[in-house]
Amino acid sequence: MWTLRNIAGGVLSVLVLGGCAADPTNDPRSGGFFGGVRGLAAGDYDMRQQALQGQRDDSLNQLSALQEEGEALETERQMKASEVAAQRRQLAALKARNRELAGRINQLQRSKAATEQRTAELRHKQQRLTRGIQEFETQLDRGQLTAAQADSKRLSLERQYDAIKDL
Repeated sequence: MWTLRNIAGGVLSVLVLGGCAADPTNDPRSGGFFGGVRGLAAGDYDMRQQALQGQRDDSLNQLSALQEEGEALETERQMKASEVAAQRRQLAALKARNRELAGRINQLQRSKAATEQRTAELRHKQQRLTRGIQEFETQLDRGQLTAAQADSKRLSLERQYDAIKDL
């Protein structure tokens, strides 16, 4: 039994001496039973638990920071979406005003075309009247008309003038 006692004492002294120095890199899952006993005695478990809690706290802090950043980005996205919506409304109003302007231009072009056509008709009638007046003047100068014919021709030319003037 002495030998068993000596062996147990030696193992116990190794464990006690090994337990005095804590090793934070010691993984309690490795090393078997004696490694576990040594980890408990040396405080490796506590140090590992503190390190893991520190990592967890860091991860929670990072998660909180990311959530805050996500909320800030969402707020910014909503503001941008509001700005885009406002720009789209303004663009729609501008497009409507542009369509109105195009309609007015088309109306003016139609009016211009009608005016040009009316102007051409008036010019044609006025030129016909001018030719009639010149013809009447030539006939008067040559003495080709009687007084009654001259009165009739002059009245006809005056009616043409009145018809043109009233258009």
